[in-house]
Amino acid sequence: MKKTIIAILMAFGIFSTVSADIGVKVGVSGQVGSMETSGSELNSDGVTATRNSNNREALFATGGFFIEKDLKFIPLPLINRISIGFDNIVHDLDLGTVSNHRRAGHANRGTPDPESSNSLNAKVDDFKTTYATFNITDWLYVKTGTVDVGVTTEFKGTLNSAYATKHTLDGTVFGAGVHVEKDNGLFFRLEYNDYDIDGKTVKSTGTDAAGVASKLSARLNSVSGTTGRISVGKKF
Repeated sequence: MKKTIIAILMAFGIFSTVSADIGVKVGVSGQVGSMETSGSELNSDGVTATRNSNNREALFATGGFFIEKDLKFIPLPLINRISIGFDNIVHDLDLGTVSNHRRAGHANRGTPDPESSNSLNAKVDDFKTTYATFNITDWLYVKTGTVDVGVTTEFKGTLNSAYATKHTLDGTVFGAGVHVEKDNGLFFRLEYNDYDIDGKTVKSTGTDAAGVASKLSARLNSVSGTTGRISVGKKF
């Protein structure tokens, strides 16, 4: 990813004097915001279910790059106001660690389980956005797109809980921003985004003391949040 950023920055310098307008924008961004979600571990014997839930809200900051192409080559009044783009965060994002305590009666199949502690650490290692913008005016635009998030988790706890470590989440983003562009193609943006990322349930692959497959499952509820974003770039 560092090589990609360097290549983009070099492109700014190499092509700063190019006058041809091909409708492509490249840039780098930084954003800060907060995300909120909740999670739980569920045991079900087909009649009863118990949950041990955790809610979490976290502040975060990210950096990334983007590339866009406008549709001005399509001679239609509204279509030529649209641009399509791709955005990628270039570093991992640690979501922190949550923990709980499972007591007797919360174990697999209702069998007794000593009081125990469980913890889960989550890290976002892939965050990609494919989006479209619509120019309301020369400086004001709205944005919508889809989000693909890769999450790596590390679970520590009882033997009858074991979960996959790689997960993929999907979601949507809606936003609005202002765009200020100079005659030489250099531009500056301020943007507000609202994210809604779907949750996911995963089943435990662990077994109890008798070797019976665990009925435990973990649920990550939907992730929602807002960010403020600043970008600089170059239009070619």
